[in-house]
Amino acid sequence: MPGVPKPKEITSWAKRLVVTHLLSYDQTDLLKFLNKIGVTSGDSLMVHSSWRALNGFKGTPSQFGHALREAVGEGGLLVMPSLTYHNMSSADFLANGKPMDVKRSPSAMGLLTEVFRRGKGVLRSLSPTHPLLAWGRDASAFISGHELTDHPFGPQSPFARLLERNAMILCMDTSFASVTFSHFVEDRLSGTIGVPLYEPAPMVGTVIDANGTRIDCPTRVISAQANQLRREQRLVDYLTRNGMLHRKRIGNTQMLWIRAADLVNGAEALVHNGGHFFADPGESRPSSEA
Repeated sequence: MPGVPKPKEITSWAKRLVVTHLLSYDQTDLLKFLNKIGVTSGDSLMVHSSWRALNGFKGTPSQFGHALREAVGEGGLLVMPSLTYHNMSSADFLANGKPMDVKRSPSAMGLLTEVFRRGKGVLRSLSPTHPLLAWGRDASAFISGHELTDHPFGPQSPFARLLERNAMILCMDTSFASVTFSHFVEDRLSGTIGVPLYEPAPMVGTVIDANGTRIDCPTRVISAQANQLRREQRLVDYLTRNGMLHRKRIGNTQMLWIRAADLVNGAEALVHNGGHFFADPGESRPSSEA
């Protein structure tokens, strides 16, 4: 019948109504939330995000990013990932030979990261596979030298500086699986894994710096064996049980957060106590982890 709303249209309208009137929040609410979970002026904050139309935030991605900047202040540091590929491995990305242009390659890590990338004063590290965006205190020093190490999340990378600063790692409507800092933890514990963490030889990736200079960067990629044996949920469960990994909603947005030091210490404690978030090579994968 003409003019009669379809069930899907009614459901969508009802969801929008609920979010708008019951599950919404603004920049002031977001700042209060961040302060309550421990983000203060001068802090370092690493944000992973998935921007949903009905997340409840009464503003634009740019306004959300402004609130994040305000939370850490000019004396703090705001960091986001800006990988230029999605739904493929680092090895597959490097194999296609496409360079990472620090000025022009868009971030594939969600709308918020791309808006942030284009913002005033935001710098980007020169990694072909795992470039980071940074704004605030010592942003230049934070991202420096990423192209000089063949371990993109190793001890000479900006990821190690997240630990030095004990950064807060915050996930907005995305899971722990998006936390790239976890690869730094894997690198740190690579000697306890039953297979090599990295493939035997580095691959070559290309970055184009702000001056247009092409730089070839030998880059280590995680081995296929390690990817198959990773059991991330074991680490998530351990961190949650021990009060290190936290979850809470603000409006219609699910937030998950953890301090960098807690993630490192929790992973090390799990391994020290006889557990691991990588399976033994001969261990079969339970159906629940398939």
